[in-house]
Amino acid sequence: MAKSEKFSLKVLIDDKRNKVVFAEADQDFVDVLFSLLTLPMGKIVRLLENHKSLKTDVLGCFKNLHRSVADMGNDHFETNAWKSMLLHPISNKEFHCRNLKLNMSHADPNKMFTCPRYTCSSRAYSNFNTTRCTCGCLMSNQNCSPDVIPCNAYGVFVNCRSSFIVTDDLKVSENSIGVIMKVLNDLGYTGYSGLREVLLDVGYEEVLTLLGCLFTSEVPLTCAFLRKHCTTRMHKMLSPPALKSGDVVDAARACSVKVFVRKLDREVLYAECNEDLLDSLLSFLVLPLELACSLSNDNTILGCVGNLCRSPCRGGASKSWHLPDYYICSNNNLLDHLRKSYSICGTGFMQKKTKFVVSNDLIITPMSSSSTIGLLKKMQVDISDLEEYQISISKAELISILRASLISSSALTNGLSSLLVKKPKQET
Repeated sequence: MAKSEKFSLKVLIDDKRNKVVFAEADQDFVDVLFSLLTLPMGKIVRLLENHKSLKTDVLGCFKNLHRSVADMGNDHFETNAWKSMLLHPISNKEFHCRNLKLNMSHADPNKMFTCPRYTCSSRAYSNFNTTRCTCGCLMSNQNCSPDVIPCNAYGVFVNCRSSFIVTDDLKVSENSIGVIMKVLNDLGYTGYSGLREVLLDVGYEEVLTLLGCLFTSEVPLTCAFLRKHCTTRMHKMLSPPALKSGDVVDAARACSVKVFVRKLDREVLYAECNEDLLDSLLSFLVLPLELACSLSNDNTILGCVGNLCRSPCRGGASKSWHLPDYYICSNNNLLDHLRKSYSICGTGFMQKKTKFVVSNDLIITPMSSSSTIGLLKKMQVDISDLEEYQISISKAELISILRASLISSSALTNGLSSLLVKKPKQET
């Protein structure tokens, strides 16, 4: 990947309001913009964790999931491969992204493994030689992966050859006088008076800053290019989203979890659970950004990402996503709707019959007396101030935890509040 690649971006700025009105960009930059939707969430964590240009902490407590996987020993995972596969999640668009002038994906171009059995009908590939094929064999046969996958005549993820208008909230349209007039009118401008045109060189570091701003602001261009302080969307944490049409709640598949709540402020301090909840929580790491956004089911979380997803300028390559087969496990309630169209490669990521402690900010540790005592000491809470609840977590609650993890440091409290009805006082 050529990190030195630069794009020339023409940006219209309102100096009085310290705001980007819109940017005019070529198809190469817009291709990179759309490619961000294909990045797995775990990869986004790794890209942003050491990026110093971001002025605010991003991704709420979501990053703690990634850190928890890194801190756990291999023996807590069902196979030795799972830890590496969760820490370095792969997108099915890795090969497409090699056509981009700036590839943010960081894929190893030389690793592609298939099943060694000549008679195997599976056409699946893996970037990990410890993955099992659907036939049961290790996918250990290394092949030379293609440098690129052929793209259309227009680009990789765009559907037309044009320059584009990108608004501050990432609505992408083909460039035209009519589009510019509409953007200006919608924002209350009658002309160009008071607006200044600036030519920016945008490269790897600037795109990383923009990626981080997707999680903290509805005006990411202003935050990224004018270095304006971004604030999180905590005020938009509403009730858990309703399931989408066609989704069916399977009570038999819900995870039974024990949570401990502080009476004073109804904050969930931690949860005790089995591997079934862990398998669903850790699947957050392998979700492409677009899928993570679509699971949120509304526009109150990551609204500018939703604008990118809905752009009419996207081509078929960026709209047709799927997860690599080896991430689809039978013990995963969040992605249960995918099981019918995938080959299930395992029951889950974590060792069976194992208990874990999950803190409010999604730090996961295997259950032991030392981890529990340490957590209670850290919280500085009296035992008499704790209430215990036994709850069932299904797909709706998992989605709610996912939403909360992206924008807050209290994912369990914000994600499970609807299940924690205050216990009535017992008569004495």
